[in-house]
Formats: sequence, structure tokens, C-alpha cells
Amino acid sequence: MSKKLIAIAAAAALALTGLVATPASATSITGVVIDAEASVSASHASNTSADVPASAMTSRTLDYANSTSTSRNVVRYVVTTASATTVSVTSAGGVKVIKDLADADGVAYKIDTTVASTGVSGTTTASNLTFTFYAFTTSTTAGSVVISTPSSSLTYYVKGLAGAAYNLGSVKFPTSIIQSQTEADSTAVVSYVLTDVFGNAITTGTAPTLTALGASASGSTYSTTRKVWEAVVYNATASSVAMALNLSATDLSTNGFAKPVKTAFASVSASDLAGQVTTLTAQVATLTATVSALTTDYNALATKYNKLVKKSKRVAKK
Repeated sequence: MSKKLIAIAAAAALALTGLVATPASATSITGVVIDAEASVSASHASNTSADVPASAMTSRTLDYANSTSTSRNVVRYVVTTASATTVSVTSAGGVKVIKDLADADGVAYKIDTTVASTGVSGTTTASNLTFTFYAFTTSTTAGSVVISTPSSSLTYYVKGLAGAAYNLGSVKFPTSIIQSQTEADSTAVVSYVLTDVFGNAITTGTAPTLTALGASASGSTYSTTRKVWEAVVYNATASSVAMALNLSATDLSTNGFAKPVKTAFASVSASDLAGQVTTLTAQVATLTATVSALTTDYNALATKYNKLVKKSKRVAKK
């Protein structure tokens, strides 16, 4: 074989070797343990099956004792790679990620710590093929977490757990109430929204107590159409009705939150339906008499006018 052919063959062999060889840094993710649940694929890659911590973040600190603790308010991810490589994590939609939950002195970071961000990275080694990080959010709307190595990428979703009802908002009381009206017929609606300490909407659970002095009040239900809680006031027996909403909420201001908004109050007049009918009937009678008198006067004037003008200019009587 000539030297030229040998050179060509050698070059071809090197080229083929380059095509099939895998760079040392291009390794794949072989597993992800989400708290105590193992996954080898993005099995939670949708908003409806997002990873959720065991508790809400009402402590204002990042808490994680272990994967079965009911007080953990962050989601832990343990990523395993096939060989030593770099691992990068990016988050979006309000989700933040962090590698350590406490500072050098062992003090837990708070939820607003600047140490947490939308991106962390690290490496796995031949002696330790795992990379651990934590993800958290105060919103019940899911955000994404993308875990990547040079040759693989998995997407997961994380959402926070809503706390208990903490604030009453957008309260609307009726402007009037009709006396003796049944609950089924009442249009005196009280509506409001409930949110947790982070502003997440509360749509289930125990609603505030609605009381009505001088009337009866129904329990509250959540309207999935109008996106508000609603109750009605009915069977008023007084000329005015005082209404109050009272929410039972634990004050978390010692944790650094604002005090809860727990009460709302209003007072409105209550009218008797039969009395309203009587009043309206009397008003109609008065108006009828007034119209009749005006018609008589008009016709008298029309008669006088028609006698003074040509037939073509005469006006019709009412």
C-alpha cells in the first residue's frame, strides 16, 4: 500500500473514532429524587402535576428537616449523573432555587433571601455523582425548574402550598334589604374574596362567619363562576340591618408579615315590601290624578284655540 493510501486510511479511522466517541463532559442524567420520590424522566413536567412541599411558608424561613417531614416548605432535588459533569439549574414563573438552606452559622435563610435566585450550578465527581438543590415559591401558580447537563435536560414544575385564610378583601355588602324575604328569594348578597398571607386565593375550607343584626344570614359558598365567596341576608325584621364578617385567622405578624384583615362591617336600611307596594300604589294614583287634571286643562285650552283658528290649524284633543 502506498504511503498516500496509508495516510488516507489513517485519517478515515481517526474521523470515525471522533464520530463515535463521547466527550467526557457530555453525560446524561440517570435519576432525579424529588424529596422521597425517584424519577428518571420529567414525569412532573406539567402544571397540573407540579411538585408541592408539605407545608406553606408561613414561618418565613426555608425549612427542610427530611423528605418525610411535614414542616418542609421547599422541594429538594437530588440529581444523579452517569459520570462526572457540570449540572445547571434554571427556574422561572416565580420559582427560586438555592443550594443550601442555611448560612455558615446554621441560621435558616428567609424566603426573601438574596442568596436564592433563578439559577444555580455545580458539578458531580467520580466519587460523588449527585448534585442537590432546593426549589421554592410562595405562589400556588406553578413555575418551572430545568435541570441540564451538557447532553441532557429535564423540566419539572413547582408550586407553593396555600396557607390558611388570612385576609378578607373586595367586600361588597348589599345597599338595601327587603323585610320578610326568604333566603331563596333574597337578592341581598354579601360577596368577598379570601387570600392567604401571600395573596393566594382561598377557594375552599371554612369561610368567615357572617352575622346580621335585625335579619338572618346564610353560610358562605364559593362561586367558581364569579370567583368570590357569597352569602345572603334575608328575613329582615328591623328597619335597618347591621352586618359583619369575622374571619378567624392566626396573626403571623411576629414572623414578619402584616397583621391579618379579619373583619368588615356595614349597616343598611331594610324596607317592608308590602309597605313599598302601598307607597308605590299611592304614588301611581297621585300621578294618574295629575295627568287627568292636566289632560282636562289641555283639552279646555284646545277647544278655545280651535275656535280662533282655521280648521287646518286646529289641534287634536287628548
